[in-house]
Amino acid sequence: MLTPKKKLTKKELKHDPLLDTLEKGKEFYEENSKQIMTGAIAVVAVIILGWGWMNNQAATRNEAMLANTKATLAAVGGVDDNVLAELERVVDQYGDNSVISQATYQLGVARLDADDLSGARDLFTVLANSSDKQLKVAGKLKLAFINEKEANYGDAASLYSEVGAMGAGIVSEYATLQAGYAYVSAGNVVQAENIVAELLSEKPTGKFLEQVKYLEGKVLEK
Repeated sequence: MLTPKKKLTKKELKHDPLLDTLEKGKEFYEENSKQIMTGAIAVVAVIILGWGWMNNQAATRNEAMLANTKATLAAVGGVDDNVLAELERVVDQYGDNSVISQATYQLGVARLDADDLSGARDLFTVLANSSDKQLKVAGKLKLAFINEKEANYGDAASLYSEVGAMGAGIVSEYATLQAGYAYVSAGNVVQAENIVAELLSEKPTGKFLEQVKYLEGKVLEK
């Protein structure tokens, strides 16, 4: 014989144990979200470090990957003297090993921020000569930026154009646009006109079209 189910009172309905538990969990998360996120990031970092350590056979490569990951994670939080020293140690110890590309990039950015253009150029040149397309794009873009800072607009334009021809999606599109501006600054109006015509032939839309039109105006001013 089935036992009749007990009817819940209004008070019991109001304080359903499951809902109370969920509510407490929500309150706990809201009050401790920062600590939870920090813990989650730490777990991910450990996984990344573990992956880098366990999935490569060569000892030097393992060490380089581990050092690269540690230094890069530290740099994400801000580059102080200690982080800068660690980035320099990793790059000096492992040279141009491809697995330390992130540390190389972060150190290059730090030197660029410190206005050490020569030091930054050396690091970004390593990336620009990489066989990896993304590293090559990142290196060339930074080298182009350094040339602009030094008013070497023709060299900057050439590098931007190289990235534009690499088929890297929107990055290449904006690199081509930036090449146009660099050619204008270099006084090479013909090359700038060619870039405007090339970009307009691709029928850009939205914000990018506005920027191409703005470049076209700069060309016409010349």
